[in-house]
Amino acid sequence: MKRRQRQRQILELLQADPELAVDDACARLGASAATIRREFAQLATEGRVEKTWGGIRLKASPPEPAGPAAFHQRLAENAAEKRAIAEAAAALLEDGDVVMIDGGTTTYQLCEFIALKRIRIITNSLVIAQAVDRLKGRQRGAEIYLTGGILQPESSVLSGPPAEAFLKRYHARWAFLSAAGVDAKEATNHNEAVLASERLMIEQSERVALLVDHTKLGRHAMCSLCSLGKVDHLFTGATAEARKFARAHDGSKLPIHLAGFSAAGLAPR
Repeated sequence: MKRRQRQRQILELLQADPELAVDDACARLGASAATIRREFAQLATEGRVEKTWGGIRLKASPPEPAGPAAFHQRLAENAAEKRAIAEAAAALLEDGDVVMIDGGTTTYQLCEFIALKRIRIITNSLVIAQAVDRLKGRQRGAEIYLTGGILQPESSVLSGPPAEAFLKRYHARWAFLSAAGVDAKEATNHNEAVLASERLMIEQSERVALLVDHTKLGRHAMCSLCSLGKVDHLFTGATAEARKFARAHDGSKLPIHLAGFSAAGLAPR
């Protein structure tokens, strides 16, 4: 059994039982105690579980953002898919990385998977900064750099000349962004006010990862963000729409990652 498959099974067991002991996991998965302990340690390092005496328990989900009602509403849409996308994208990051993260409901889901990584996060999102700080608590983990700027009331994103000046001061290994639409040629967004900051994140980063749920594929929003030629990785959910999109881009240089998930009313097909 592959390691990630075994870890997924461990997490599934924790959905049914609040805590999981080493002996119980060995019996259910047919693995040795040494193997199970390694898996427990890895999951704890990634911040997905907490260690207990003789086992593990699920780590609390990201705290509810203190942002506006409109953000909460969008966060609930395709939530399982967005979480799976964020988990897959977070695996790109390594200790020591600097990552610029644009505000959005899909990028918000990254918080759970990166809070305890020893990285530096540069973000224009108040809710992302708050969530990472609360998830990390007193443990060592991500350092947070928050831009200044004008607060966008519907998203809790900071924008304008102060945010842009801040971003110009730094270089990053990664930029993680979301978008309102992705078609065959480009990524697009609705909010023109934050567009300059998003483009700066792309310019100031070595690599770009785009995180979008399947409803954004094939759509074209008002404002052009960037051509797909500037995107190094595209993460979306493993749906029929996403598979069709990936087939249409078969042969292109853009790696498209389909994150598996399940949710009531919408399961990967």
